[in-house]
Amino acid sequence: MILHSHSWRLAATVVAALVVSASGARANDVAVMATDGYFDVSRIDPVNFAIHEPHYWQQNIAYVLKGEQRAILFDTGSGTRDIAFVADKVTKKPMTAVASHMHYDHIGSHASFHQVAMIDLPETRAATSNNWYSPPLTKSLGPLAHGFAVTEWWKPGDVIDIGGRKIEVVHIPGHSSDSIALVERKSGYAFVGDHLYGGTLLANLPGSDLALYLQSTKKLLNDYPEIRMVFGAHEPGTMKRESLVALETALTAILEQRAQGQRIWWLGWMVSRYPFDGFTILAAAP
Repeated sequence: MILHSHSWRLAATVVAALVVSASGARANDVAVMATDGYFDVSRIDPVNFAIHEPHYWQQNIAYVLKGEQRAILFDTGSGTRDIAFVADKVTKKPMTAVASHMHYDHIGSHASFHQVAMIDLPETRAATSNNWYSPPLTKSLGPLAHGFAVTEWWKPGDVIDIGGRKIEVVHIPGHSSDSIALVERKSGYAFVGDHLYGGTLLANLPGSDLALYLQSTKKLLNDYPEIRMVFGAHEPGTMKRESLVALETALTAILEQRAQGQRIWWLGWMVSRYPFDGFTILAAAP
C-alpha cells in the first residue's frame, strides 16, 4: 500500500495499542484506541475507524472503511505527516484511497498509495493526463498541493463492493463542485467530507454553491432514508441524521433570506456568518 518508507519514521512511529480513557477522545467519538504522537486512531465500530489529526490547525479526520476483501481510506489528510503508515496499522487489507474533494488538506498523502480512486466528473477528467491528476489551484486551494496517480474511476451512483459491504458513491456539490459522500445503507452511515461537521461549514470558497449545497443535502436525506449517522472531515466529526435535517433547514433559511447573518472579514474578503445550533455556515455576503 505504501509507495515509499522512511526508516526513521518507522522507528519513531510504531503505533502501540495505547488505550486512552474516553475523556481523552474528541467529542462524539469512542475512546482513542491508538496514537503515534501525531495521528490518533479511534474505532467507530469493528469495521470503521477514524484517523484524527489533532495537531493540525484544521483538525482533519480521515476514515478507514474495512471490508472482507479490501478497505477504503476516505481522505488522506493534510500531508503534514504521511497517513499511509498509520492506515496500514489499522488494516492489512488492500486499501484504496479516495478524496471527499480535492482541497489540499484532503489529498495530502494520496501519492503514498498504490490504489487511488477518483470521482469521475468532467472536471476531474480534464485535470488528469496519463492517469496522473494535477490539482488546479482553483480546486486544491493550496499552491503546494501535489499530484498523484489515479488507478480507479468511480462514477456518481457506483456501488463499491469491498467484501461483505456495499458502499455507494454520491456526488454532493456545494462545499466544492467535486465533493462526494460514501454511504452504506445497511449500517446507516454517511461519510460526507466537508459537507457537514460540528464546526464552521464553508459555502463561500471558489467552487462553492449554496443552492447546490442545499440540493445535495436534500439528496442525502431523500434518496438515503437509511442514513442515521453522519461522519464529517473535521472535528467534531460525528453527527446524527437530525443534524443533516438541521442543515437543510439552515441552508433553506439563508437562500430565502430569512436567516440573520453577520458580515465579517474572512481571509481578506467579506462574507456572511450564519450561526446555527451545532454548526456555523459561511456564505458569500449578499
